Amino acid sequence: MAEEYKLVRRLEGQKRLAGMIMAHYGSALEIEKTKSKPIAWVSAGTPAEILWAMDFCVQFPEAYAATCGARHIAHTHVEITEQRGYEHHLCTYCRNSLGATMAQQEGLSEFSELARPDFLLVSNGSCILVTKWWEHLSQLWNIPLFNIDCPLVIPAYDTKHLVDHVKRQCLDLITFLEEFTGKKFDYDRLQEIVANGKRSSDYYIAMLQANKHDPVPATFFDIMGHNFPNLALRYLPETAEHYRLMTEELNQRIADKIVPMSNIKYRIYWDGIPYWFAIRELSEKLESLGLCLVTSGYFDLFSFDCLDPARPLDSVAEGVATMILNHNVSYKAKITENIFRDYNLEGGIFAYAQSCKPFSITMRYIAEHVQKTLDVPVTIIEGDLVDETFYDGERNNMKLQALAETLAARKG
Repeated sequence: MAEEYKLVRRLEGQKRLAGMIMAHYGSALEIEKTKSKPIAWVSAGTPAEILWAMDFCVQFPEAYAATCGARHIAHTHVEITEQRGYEHHLCTYCRNSLGATMAQQEGLSEFSELARPDFLLVSNGSCILVTKWWEHLSQLWNIPLFNIDCPLVIPAYDTKHLVDHVKRQCLDLITFLEEFTGKKFDYDRLQEIVANGKRSSDYYIAMLQANKHDPVPATFFDIMGHNFPNLALRYLPETAEHYRLMTEELNQRIADKIVPMSNIKYRIYWDGIPYWFAIRELSEKLESLGLCLVTSGYFDLFSFDCLDPARPLDSVAEGVATMILNHNVSYKAKITENIFRDYNLEGGIFAYAQSCKPFSITMRYIAEHVQKTLDVPVTIIEGDLVDETFYDGERNNMKLQALAETLAARKG
């Protein structure tokens, strides 16, 4: 490969991504100062399109927690919650959020803060605990909280009934926001926002599918930060343009025979949320073993492929009601199996997060399903989202080494 392919690690789109993220957080802080529009904190899997249509500035504490973890700031926030009696094994995204809020209110912040919220929106479709997390935020900030209930999607239920259940709550949310803001809801604006989100999501998916090529133009770790625009900025037309340019760049790298890492031997799947504080360490270890992370089921959380401008509110409700974490384990296992087939993957790394039950509670079943069904080797490493105290690098490296040795033995 060294003779045929050129190694270029950094994507050109990384600089553009950094600018989008900085502009997002910077403009929110400016809005907080000027009070030019209301600010909402929302959980992943909520109908954010409704808030954007009402001209809210929308912030995502889960995305902020990931940033804090990557910057090694989260440990300060989680320590604050432990000092206040919060359980160590509680979701560390939650503990980062609550700890950062307490630090912000008490003038103890050591990192750039989220703009202070006026309103909170949460959905339990991704996680049951997230509702309690947002309830604590509501108490800390003394502001209104609106909860969207999403029953589990199981074969015995007609999905249409679940979507209708969520749609009724979306209509209740619109009524509440009209009273809260004193403004009439603009359905034409909602349609425009959903159309922007549809274009953004289509290009986002096209970007991911570039990695079906062998060798890949980018690794999972290279692409995962690009989840952020489709989560927080899909209502903007420039977000679709970002993904169009990303897709173009990846396809050009394929044409120019550019690879993102040296020593590519095996195409590997990553399952679960990244250990944000350990990305560099893991990247270096994986490269040394020739384990190239190609894709992940984690990407599905940010695809928003249900969006349809021909039926804006219904499609928003459908996306909220049927997100992947709201399905049963058999559905998740089949989705993972299909990813292995579509991307021609040779092995899997399942990243068990000690404090994240929605991802981890079904992980061992899914890993076993893939291993037995497809006859591919997998390993389960352990750590956490942003709390570094859960991570044992030496032990995880031994597991990664064993996976590489198993793959090598299979190739003879």
